[in-house]
Amino acid sequence: MLSILTALDGLNKKHKIIIDKKLVIILSNLYFIIMAMSNYKVITIIISLVVFINNSKSQITITSTEMPSANDTIRYSIVQQALGADFKSTGTNKTWNFSSLNASSQDIYHFKSSSTTPYIFNFGFGAIGLKMADSLGTGQMGLKDIYNFFKKSTSRWEAIGIGFKLSVLPVPQAGKYTNNDEIYQFPLNYGDKDSSTFNLNLPLSAYSFSIGNFFRWGTRVNYVDGWGKITTPYKADQECLRIKSIITETDSFSISISGQAPINFAFPSNRTEYKWLSKTEKIPVLEVTGNEIGGNFVATAIKYRDNYKNISNPLAPLADFTADDITPETGQTVNFTNLSSNNPMNFLWEITPPNYTWENSTNNQSKNPKVKFSAAGKYTVKLTASNLAGKNTTTKTEYITVNNNASAIELDNLMIKSYPNPANDVINFELPDLKNQFIKIFVFDINGKNVISENFQCNGKKSLNVSTLAEGKYSAVLLADNSMFISIFGVKKQ
Repeated sequence: MLSILTALDGLNKKHKIIIDKKLVIILSNLYFIIMAMSNYKVITIIISLVVFINNSKSQITITSTEMPSANDTIRYSIVQQALGADFKSTGTNKTWNFSSLNASSQDIYHFKSSSTTPYIFNFGFGAIGLKMADSLGTGQMGLKDIYNFFKKSTSRWEAIGIGFKLSVLPVPQAGKYTNNDEIYQFPLNYGDKDSSTFNLNLPLSAYSFSIGNFFRWGTRVNYVDGWGKITTPYKADQECLRIKSIITETDSFSISISGQAPINFAFPSNRTEYKWLSKTEKIPVLEVTGNEIGGNFVATAIKYRDNYKNISNPLAPLADFTADDITPETGQTVNFTNLSSNNPMNFLWEITPPNYTWENSTNNQSKNPKVKFSAAGKYTVKLTASNLAGKNTTTKTEYITVNNNASAIELDNLMIKSYPNPANDVINFELPDLKNQFIKIFVFDINGKNVISENFQCNGKKSLNVSTLAEGKYSAVLLADNSMFISIFGVKKQ
């Protein structure tokens, strides 16, 4: 036993190896075996055991328990520039120091059960939804309420689909991966490598008629290429694994609208991602996305886990605006004037509810947009102004009050209440504002096929026999004078 302690002491002095006290107990149990071997073998075995035990204690393993769950709310900071930061460097027992990262803004991930999103019919109850944006794009092909949906299992964290609403028709639509994007495959340990393919088909439709598809396909290759400790402005010396992901992706649109020339185009979306994962944060401690250019990594997006910060950059813009008429009639154009200061470069306007159109070639990124409202009600307007120093948002709640213009011929896209949902034999529609009007109702299945058509005199409620319909999801379109009403419902046989 004494020879073992002497050997350990010699190793500590010669090789600077830190010896865990528990290691002595473990090695003492091997005393009689070691004594039967030569001194050289003793040293070799001791060194191997020290390295193995010290490494096994330092490296962490990432499993599904370290991934987000429904109802998790997690704050992160966004970095515009990180001059001089070396994101490529990696290794074993590595120390990464990114304490000098300077946040320009913050945001929050709100992870939700799919059952609490507008896309419950598409993704059921078991998926986890993450809202990515309130709006994206402009005009009739603009998107709203954009969600990514994920699935967590003991073996994978994977993207399973996307949910959205078209600006032209605020009805929930979704596309699912026919081959899921496996973001992580568990367990994750240093030295692991995995490769997977993904394929997304997202049908685009309006008023239950197909207008095209969005496709996404590609490959993801993950390398767990480092382990150690990472320091950011959030925390110091967090134990982590470093994952490098190389994503080769193609996105394409195929649009076919009656009376218009087909639109088909595709574009690559290749990128490299570096993520540092810990046992405690649910999202990456640090996540950097970018591209390899001439052997150098150029970061295009940097985010790190963080606490709340009152971030104020004196060079960032201050958003503000006014409107020439805050009590317009339906069909009337309202002119917004941008009053933002501090040299803003970009603008993003968001108006809710989405019963309006952009006019005179303006859109939601115009400096001074023109908007025509198509339905009476109160509208909240939000403007985000940004430049290289940061961004600022101002929101004016119920800023515009639109009055109904009885003389205007307009199309009101309104969701109406239907029950029970899902239905078995009969679905009921509440139509309190349409008494004594002559109504036409059309029911379409998920493929856009008209399965029911009826005309009726409205008494404030309509009961529709759906006993002949198969189980599935349906959309009902009700036409009344100058208005159109929509309801999405399901049929489930008992």
